[in-house]
Amino acid sequence: MYNMKCENCKQQLRKKSNYCSSCGQKNISELNVKFVFGEFFQAIFNVDSKLFLSLKYLVFRPGFLTKEYIEGKRVSYLPPIRIYLVLSFLFFFLISVFDFDEKTKLNSSISEIEKAGVDFTLGGKDVFVSTKEFKRMQYDGTLKENLDSLTLEMTQIETFVTQKLVLAELDGKGFIDVLRDQLSLFLLLFLPFFALLYGAVFSSSQRGIVGNLIFNLHLNSFVIFMLLLNLCVGLNIGSNDVVNYIWETMLVLYVQYYIIKAIMVFYERKWWSALYKYILLLVGYTLLGVVFFTAVFLASIVIL
Repeated sequence: MYNMKCENCKQQLRKKSNYCSSCGQKNISELNVKFVFGEFFQAIFNVDSKLFLSLKYLVFRPGFLTKEYIEGKRVSYLPPIRIYLVLSFLFFFLISVFDFDEKTKLNSSISEIEKAGVDFTLGGKDVFVSTKEFKRMQYDGTLKENLDSLTLEMTQIETFVTQKLVLAELDGKGFIDVLRDQLSLFLLLFLPFFALLYGAVFSSSQRGIVGNLIFNLHLNSFVIFMLLLNLCVGLNIGSNDVVNYIWETMLVLYVQYYIIKAIMVFYERKWWSALYKYILLLVGYTLLGVVFFTAVFLASIVIL
């Protein structure tokens, strides 16, 4: 019997309906503390279970998660873009934290700051200008004039880059900081290009551009997870060169195995075919890598 309405969409509800059949909202007569906190804990544990399950299959079952997603089995896992963004954010956040720690240690030594600077060639002679001297010029208002004279023998591009780097360093934002910010953005922007690369290599596959894109989202997420793992393990290993070498060798070998196995599972190829395709992909990765890092570098210089 219909004797009440959904407060959200006004759809008629049966007396004992727990949820609205039209919009899915839970049917409650009155908000209470139990409902509010129940929703909170349900959301937390539901996301956590999806996250852990997604990471489990992402790391230990190459290609499986992508295949599940493409075949429509999605409710139990986090969406590929969310996994990628969460891991990317965590990785670049930790990198910035560790980098800040290193800068703090460096800045604690005044002598190191005073030694920092830029080498120029002026009149055929090497000229070194310290950061301290640049700061004095900035304070005196002669920085631009002096930078123009110091970069007189450089090409236009060298002049532009050098002056940008000096100004950024004096403003407290180094080039590496800007480069890292651009790197995280361009990794996301270049995903469609990687998908097109896979489309060219696996032209006979029926996965399509969307399938290739999802595969690359999961693959890049896996690589970022391994970088995170390497970062955490590296902190515990310390400066033990032998252990570091063994660990990093194992990591590289597992990544190579993972990619080939993922290709076998998702694109349904034999191991020799997957290996052959992977070699072709490496050539494509190299070409895209040159374009990628050039774009990141130029964007970072312009933004400085």
